[in-house]
Amino acid sequence: METIVSAWKRIAAWYDANTPEGTLVLAPGASEEEIVHLENTIGFRLPDDLRASFAVHNGVTNEAFLLYHGELLSLKGVLQEHQGRLQWQREDGYGVGPDYEPRDIESSSPIKPVFWNPLRLPLTDNSGNAVMSDFDPAPGGQWGQIIAFDHEVGPQRVLGPSFGQWLTSLAEGLENGEYTWIEEEGQVGPLED
Repeated sequence: METIVSAWKRIAAWYDANTPEGTLVLAPGASEEEIVHLENTIGFRLPDDLRASFAVHNGVTNEAFLLYHGELLSLKGVLQEHQGRLQWQREDGYGVGPDYEPRDIESSSPIKPVFWNPLRLPLTDNSGNAVMSDFDPAPGGQWGQIIAFDHEVGPQRVLGPSFGQWLTSLAEGLENGEYTWIEEEGQVGPLED
């Protein structure tokens, strides 16, 4: 999928030009067999744009954050995060019950008021905060929409209607000067006014 390849090239070029050397080291792509293994484990096929992204870059090789969203996970990392949350849910009730009421969903975001369920797939990890692909959206949402998740309050907002559109918006934001390297944090973040 050319859009995915182009977006990753644009993001990598921006990082190369605007951050210390080696800040974002994208891993080589995953094989079809590796992608299918993830799909078989979670029980459904990924959207074509997300499959294409994993085929281009299977995470990072250096635990680098993608902007401020957290470490870009490999298929193995996605599976570990997903299966870990699933195990917590089965054993400890993670994500269900009164202790896990989502408290910060933007009113305009088509996200079900559920803290976490197995149809939300973590794509990044920032100490429990994550960007997730949501395969169980509320009415008005899109299957596979990209959402922001906070480990203390649950899902917050839709970042993009699809992975490809979200990735393209990141590339555009970088190129348009909406983000900058923040030395003291060692990551890229929003440009403050």
